[in-house]
Amino acid sequence: MQVRRSLSIVLAAALAGLAACGRPRPAPLSTPSSPAAQQFGEWLAAFNRRDRAELLEYHRRAFPYEVANSDLSDIDREIGLSTATGGLDIKKSEADTSATTFSAVLTQRRCDEFARATMRVDPRPPYRVVSFRIDYPFPTPEEFLSPELLSLGAAPLDDAARRSLVDWIAREIRTHYIFPDAGRQMIAELREHALRGDYATITDGRQFAQTVTRDLRDVSHDLHLMIFYGQGAFPSGPPPSEADQLAAFRSMNFAEVLPSNIARVVINGFMPVDRARAGTAELMTKVADADALIIDLRDNGGGDPDTVALVASYLFDSTPVHLNDMRLHDEGMTAASWTLRDVSGTRFGAKKPVFVLTSGRTISGGEELAYDLQSAHRATVIGETTAGAANAGSVHALNARFSMFVPGASPINPFTKTNWEGKGVGPDVKVPADQALDVAKKMAAERLKAEHASKK
Repeated sequence: MQVRRSLSIVLAAALAGLAACGRPRPAPLSTPSSPAAQQFGEWLAAFNRRDRAELLEYHRRAFPYEVANSDLSDIDREIGLSTATGGLDIKKSEADTSATTFSAVLTQRRCDEFARATMRVDPRPPYRVVSFRIDYPFPTPEEFLSPELLSLGAAPLDDAARRSLVDWIAREIRTHYIFPDAGRQMIAELREHALRGDYATITDGRQFAQTVTRDLRDVSHDLHLMIFYGQGAFPSGPPPSEADQLAAFRSMNFAEVLPSNIARVVINGFMPVDRARAGTAELMTKVADADALIIDLRDNGGGDPDTVALVASYLFDSTPVHLNDMRLHDEGMTAASWTLRDVSGTRFGAKKPVFVLTSGRTISGGEELAYDLQSAHRATVIGETTAGAANAGSVHALNARFSMFVPGASPINPFTKTNWEGKGVGPDVKVPADQALDVAKKMAAERLKAEHASKK
């Protein structure tokens, strides 16, 4: 199967109809007012803000790490979980909620997947946490499934189906995974789990997909590797109209001009390039006459690398610039990515200052744009270290109900000779993500003031 060079399991899956990550999210529910619920709400707010110092102080005061299960047993695991999910919102409080116990089903902010958490607190003020468990990922509760997925879930998995899936997953990894040694380790671990009976009681397809994904990532630490259940591997039906494509583009990206003729472009995802050209031209032309540009990638979920290159093309002149080389496993070749000589609309150009904002939520294609511009000394990166997902790949059908995103490609930057896999993109100016825009505006204004003074 031809590699579809997507750098984001989140956006690529949504664009292929694999996941619901791109849909507008409902407002999160508020928590009830019991002591346990209030304590849960305080923890969840700190968890979602992802501030290390704040979390450590909260846990010192109210929530000892040793009372939590392994997914939340220390500050690094907690921040890692917050980064991986993009934060959590309460979808539904559960029936066993009381004054001292609060249980809830939670949804990820990054994608429509679920978690479940239960917190128990001491009955006496200050209601310190005495027990906490979070299960992530958690099978989608039946009440939140679409009718289509409910019908697919009508047939539970049996031993034969599980064995067949393990064999197919192993085959896809062995055939397509970009790093053969890591692939062999994943296959060995997968089969060890199966032999131990770790999957023997799983009859729900969603739970099986989520459990195997977690087991594979525990070995590979590859955030793009993922098993999907109950969703078609590839888009079906006619392509959207040009008007619908432009509307979809505008729903996730926008531009604004700030004081001092500093412009800000917010890019939350990179649609397939053949559907993104018109929107990208419109977006970048709006800011072409600005004196400085801030590119906000703090909530970018990635997408098509060709669209990353298209956006980057507006930040250079017409002479092509080498962005990266993509090493393709299945083809046994390396494909180069360059900026484009010709683009629609108006370029921002190569000479005016560019600042890129990042967060721990910035992943995949969002990381690529930040890394490419930083490595080429075209932009100053401000914010937090990104998620660390560089490998690209494609979706492979396992059977009628399961499919799998297999990373089969790895980018190599021409300047650094490496990429950001497992490390993330380190900012040039490290600040909390929620402060990055203010810092960038101040730096841009100071830069423009200095340039203006030098011309006098």
